Amino acid sequence: MSWITLLWSMDAAFCFTAAGIYLLIWSKRRQNWVYLLFSSSALATGIIAELELIGMHAQTTAQYSAVLRWAQLPIWMLTLSIVWFGRLYLRAGRLWLAWCVCGVRTLALLLNFLFPPNLNFREITSLGHLSWWGGETVSVAVGVPNPWSLIGQLSTVLLLIFFVDATIAVWRRGEQRRALLVGGSAILFITLALVQSVLVIWGAVQWPFINSVPYLGIIAAMGYELSYDFLRAAKLAQDFQTSEAALRESEARINIATNAANLGLWLWNIPGDQLRVTQKWRELFGFPDSEPVTFDRLLQLVHPEDRERMKQLVQQMFEHGGEYESEYRISRPDGSTRWILGYGSVELDERGKPAFARGVSRDITTRKLAEEELRESEERFRTVANAAPVLIWMSGPDRLCTFFNKGWLDFTGRSLEQELGNGWAEGVHLEDLDRCLDVYQNSFNARESFTMEYRLRRSDGEYRWVLDSGTPRFAPDGAFLGYIGSCIDITERKSSEEQFRLVLDAAPNAMIMVDSAGVINFANASAATVFGYSFSELIGCQIEMLIPERFRAQHPGYRKHFVSQPSSRAMGVGRDLFGRRKDGTEFPVEVGLSPIHTAEGLFVLASLIDITARKEAELEHERQNMELARAGRVALMGELAASLAHEVNNPVGAIVANASAGQRLLAADKIGTEEMTELLADIVADGRRAGDIIRGIRSMVRKGEAQHSLVQINNLIDDLLRIVHGEAIGREVRVTVEVDSDAGQVWGDSVQLLQVLLNLTVNAFEAMTALPANARSLIIRASHDGNGNILVKVRDSGPGFPSGISEQLFEPFFSTKAEGTGMGLAIARSIVEAHGGSLSAENCDDGGACFTIRLPEAKEEKSKSPP
Repeated sequence: MSWITLLWSMDAAFCFTAAGIYLLIWSKRRQNWVYLLFSSSALATGIIAELELIGMHAQTTAQYSAVLRWAQLPIWMLTLSIVWFGRLYLRAGRLWLAWCVCGVRTLALLLNFLFPPNLNFREITSLGHLSWWGGETVSVAVGVPNPWSLIGQLSTVLLLIFFVDATIAVWRRGEQRRALLVGGSAILFITLALVQSVLVIWGAVQWPFINSVPYLGIIAAMGYELSYDFLRAAKLAQDFQTSEAALRESEARINIATNAANLGLWLWNIPGDQLRVTQKWRELFGFPDSEPVTFDRLLQLVHPEDRERMKQLVQQMFEHGGEYESEYRISRPDGSTRWILGYGSVELDERGKPAFARGVSRDITTRKLAEEELRESEERFRTVANAAPVLIWMSGPDRLCTFFNKGWLDFTGRSLEQELGNGWAEGVHLEDLDRCLDVYQNSFNARESFTMEYRLRRSDGEYRWVLDSGTPRFAPDGAFLGYIGSCIDITERKSSEEQFRLVLDAAPNAMIMVDSAGVINFANASAATVFGYSFSELIGCQIEMLIPERFRAQHPGYRKHFVSQPSSRAMGVGRDLFGRRKDGTEFPVEVGLSPIHTAEGLFVLASLIDITARKEAELEHERQNMELARAGRVALMGELAASLAHEVNNPVGAIVANASAGQRLLAADKIGTEEMTELLADIVADGRRAGDIIRGIRSMVRKGEAQHSLVQINNLIDDLLRIVHGEAIGREVRVTVEVDSDAGQVWGDSVQLLQVLLNLTVNAFEAMTALPANARSLIIRASHDGNGNILVKVRDSGPGFPSGISEQLFEPFFSTKAEGTGMGLAIARSIVEAHGGSLSAENCDDGGACFTIRLPEAKEEKSKSPP
């Protein structure tokens, strides 16, 4: 194979491969027509290369003439594809000029087929043979030029003018790279193709047509720039995914910090108009959790006077990208107007279109109402934050700095020559210089990474705090190459930390901040007062110093667990917490924990409240409730005194009667052993019955704390019936009990629960006093409700209570009885609620009132761990 065949075949293969690749890309991204136009250009160039190769190997004038005639078709295709590629990709070039190029080239194509043999020659008289390098011979045309070829040459001239005009526009727009690569290469290679064609057609040189070679240069430049844009788009998409994942991760970490700073974070997918926002952002703007957020919906909340300005700002950012900051008012759904500070940045895709934006929003209403000096300070802060650069430096193995980036030079306002070597140290504050150099040199000697903070003079003369992080560089063979480092401006962070400390110091609660090792780094005045220590005694000490000795050993384990899984929460949920003062006394506390992530690591902010007074008040309230309940039980037993006395007298009378009968039979010697045993058994049974009644009365009136245990519902109802039996007979009330075979058990105080049932039963007796004896009935029913609760219902056949007062019945001092105190039902409900249940009342449809007690059913293991 000759080198000409190999070279031109490689030319065609390259073009066909590029055409196929970008045709496949266009099939996936059909909205981007430049890929299809480039594919068409590459395909046409490849066909031209193949036709040129055939022409150089042609043996007859007819073959050569046919090659030139059919070559005009891919040349037409190439011209149109290049014109519209330049128009769309460069976003420049006069539209009328582009149509002129297409029209003239189309006219040339028509003339080529209308006036044979081809557009270039009126007649090819013979073929010349030109010997090239390596002894290779190629065919060249010898003939009469066709005047119509001027039309084709005119179209090429117009194409050249089009690209000159487009390149100048792109250059002026600031896109020098694209202007040079695409526009410059097009101008150069079109010129070469035009000159070569003119010289060959008009016989100035004996040379074959090799237009595919300069056109290949255009294809290579276009393909390179498209590939660059494609890779840049892929990187931008990857950066978007990375930034989206980083935002999700950082939301959890900085949640406490953003809440404390009143910041709401957002990420906007601009093509899809989807705003992803944090919970704090929704709270700031009054958006419910379920409502999707779009820019148009957000714009509806913006104050009418600020809405147009915000639209213009967003449009400007869409056109130019970059960062922005704005202040505007919103009208919240609750009618309030708030000032919002918005800060964000917009990134563009490979076509210069806005892809996504991210930023923060903060409620600055309070700041807007502050003094003028504070407002000016906040304005300076926003200006600096908006233009904050990243500073990069590099040093060699001799400790001397060899590189500083533009961000560093813009920040310091100095030239690269001034900063090289140790010149950078001239900008470090004198108070920080020795410490800064010491950290740098020690880390350099140890080949270790370092982080340090110091003040660096900015170009305007102001010293700014920067965080400098350096990392050693090593060659693949392990040779030390020096250091590379970066600096960020942390002046605002320093100021915020100080403001944060001032806020904590002014807090009414005791505020203590410790590091991950449990060392106290900050304590406010309230903390010093509560614990009785001075500030110097607290700072630097272990937090365990403030914990009673009996809990001190377990606390480091709790602390390590919190550090491993930091989150805002109350400390020791379900446990009583105590603090220890300097004098050794202990006091109950409530503690809230909040993790704070900083550059120095994790810190934990603890908010402590001394709840001694609250605990004492709760104990006193509990004691008063117990006394009130006992008084209610005594009052109940007083109401039942007569019936209870009758209940006791019955077994006592039976005992006396049986004993007397035994004496008479013994005296008459008429009783045997079996009869005596039965008589004594009756006496024992009556004595036990009397004892049960007396014990029940004694337990109802005893004084003491509640005794919680497992209480069987059926046993509780049996105890109730034993007490009210005599009262029911005296009042001629028919009592019916309906208890499930497995009524279940509850966890509670049996005396208090019996008091509730007794109160409801006595109330029912009294409500039926006016009824005829045969109409007085009381039903006590116990069952399950299917939700893990036990229901006990007490229903009478009385007149019920007036409608509309079912809840008022349970209010203290409210009574429907003239002689009632109004405390019985109030005490009953408080007892039931203290047991985790509820007490309600309703009138029955067929008459009478029904009171329902709902209590949670207890399991067996409950008895092992009382609440």
